[in-house]
Amino acid sequence: MNKGLIITLPRHDTVMEYITYFSTAVIQEAKNKNIPVKELKEEKANKEEFGGFLQKLDYRLVVLNGHGSEEVIAGHKNIPIVECGRNDEILKERIVYARSCHAARKLGRECMKNTRNGCFIGYDLPFMFYSDELWTLNPAKDKIAPIFLQPSNAVPISLIKGNPASQAHENGKKQMLKNMNKMMLRGGNDSFLFAQALWNNYTGQVLIGNSSATL
Repeated sequence: MNKGLIITLPRHDTVMEYITYFSTAVIQEAKNKNIPVKELKEEKANKEEFGGFLQKLDYRLVVLNGHGSEEVIAGHKNIPIVECGRNDEILKERIVYARSCHAARKLGRECMKNTRNGCFIGYDLPFMFYSDELWTLNPAKDKIAPIFLQPSNAVPISLIKGNPASQAHENGKKQMLKNMNKMMLRGGNDSFLFAQALWNNYTGQVLIGNSSATL
């Protein structure tokens, strides 16, 4: 496999618009480290493009942004990109970070069965975040969404920096705890809701496969 990143960036709804915007920090970090990046934006975030480029480029690091379930990670317009029992083997032996609800519960485990060098970091619960409805059309000005999305970015950014999967996993969780503590100290109804969502992501984030895997 080659040292490189392939990342899906659907933008068909508000959730994906936010996640794609905040993914620019991950892409920039890879470019800063001179790591090749293949961005699959909007309608290019589909099964055919993803599978074709992954086989052609054979990049080791995969970041999947999309709605999901226990057996599916979707791309553009919620059309499946990776499915259990259909094409999940394409992820085997790679380092995968999936910002997708429930995908670690079954899909992540299936694609990493008997893996030696691969791992899957994702969520066996819903991935949750809040945003400021005043800035729905301009995520760059939203001050709420980063509370959740920056800790999730810490996982792939840590991998890009050369850290092992176990450290990337822990770095993301540490940032969640840090933000959770800030919310609890701040107080108020919104802060409690935000802390609950961070705790959900904290408990839901799991590492499957080789915890020593590095890019």
